[in-house]
Amino acid sequence: MNFKRLLWAAGCAAIAWSMSLRMDAIQSKYQNDIDAYAAYVSSQDDDNGDAMPSKAHAEKTVKASAAIGALKAPEAKPTEVKEVHKSATLAENIVSTAFQYIGVPYRSGSSSPKGFDCSGFTSYVFKQQNIQLTRSSRSQYTEGQAVKSRADLQKGDLVFFGGSGGGNKSIGHVGIVTEVNPDNGTFKFIHASRTGIKVDKSTEPYYSRRYVGARRVLQ
Repeated sequence: MNFKRLLWAAGCAAIAWSMSLRMDAIQSKYQNDIDAYAAYVSSQDDDNGDAMPSKAHAEKTVKASAAIGALKAPEAKPTEVKEVHKSATLAENIVSTAFQYIGVPYRSGSSSPKGFDCSGFTSYVFKQQNIQLTRSSRSQYTEGQAVKSRADLQKGDLVFFGGSGGGNKSIGHVGIVTEVNPDNGTFKFIHASRTGIKVDKSTEPYYSRRYVGARRVLQ
């Protein structure tokens, strides 16, 4: 029994010794290949006549590339994504609510589904989304943030026009943006016109020459 164990142990030792010799040979060959390649690289020129990089330079380049590859583009914070989504949803809801009242007659000083004036309509629609606006077009022009360019307009923005007798010198009318063409800055808006709640285009001469500016209440 002891003799068999001795034979087994001797066999295992022989196998381990053989594997060790094989690994040493592989490692030696690998190192020789690396040294040979490094010597070849340092002695060659590229097509432009510039010396090819040395082994040390190549190692630095590889390390730098690895560091760059480890960099990640900054990701939007979950709170930022939520805020953008919330604003877009509110705008869609406001426009959808506004469209429910197309055809409702104009009524000066009124802000109910039985009749609206311009600021009464905008304040009523925004109130349905728990957003409080003041009651006149002039004061609404001070709310939110200014939209400097027509190309930057978005659904739900408030657009303002001069009164019928004052051109674009003073605020006299307000509507809600429903559609925007960012290529040329034109837009459509829903508002309480003298003929009732309707959608008009910014390219119509009456509104084009009276356009004053826009405000973004939804942030």
